[in-house]
Amino acid sequence: MSEKTAIEKFYEDEKSRGFVNHLIHAYLPTYKVTKVWDFKDKKRTYKCSVCGHELIDAVTVLSRVENTDYIQDSIHQLVEEYEGKVIERKNRAVVKHITHGAILAWTGEKTDTKLCQSCIQHLLDLVSLGLIMGDQNITYQVNKMKRNAMFESFTSSPALNPSEINVVEKIQKKIEKNPKHVTTFGDLEVLQNLKKKMEEDEKKKKH
Repeated sequence: MSEKTAIEKFYEDEKSRGFVNHLIHAYLPTYKVTKVWDFKDKKRTYKCSVCGHELIDAVTVLSRVENTDYIQDSIHQLVEEYEGKVIERKNRAVVKHITHGAILAWTGEKTDTKLCQSCIQHLLDLVSLGLIMGDQNITYQVNKMKRNAMFESFTSSPALNPSEINVVEKIQKKIEKNPKHVTTFGDLEVLQNLKKKMEEDEKKKKH
């Protein structure tokens, strides 16, 4: 059996499961993931919020690419590899002159966390497996994301006035307060009418 990932260990601990739930909403679906271009505080060391590996921002990487030693080492190592020599990761030009062992940082939506690419992949794997295995918490989190996306399409629509948005928010709160709550026919009718209004507004913009 393979060793558990840092994400799996966090998820299995009741005390840190809430943190993983936060990561699920912040980084999934993966279109929410963006690379960190520039750390605000250059004096501090940034680490992956899950595995603790040191991170580096994209601006720092780009600023070091033109380093003469890096270019010369890269060319030299290409020749060595062509001749069959195996170069250890720690001795590779990109590690010695650019990353210094750090990994590119990524972040998500509405979060202060920073993750490495491996932990993002492990998070995706955890959710995918959880859905397949019928994990109740993961299924709930994914369904909640779907609901949030649906309601956000209403609350962010310029076609709806503040009063209509307020009605939508009340319906959303009612559902979130009791996830098993079956939306009433009245609620459904309200949402359907507002959706129709949004669709008509969209058609007008196209003509």
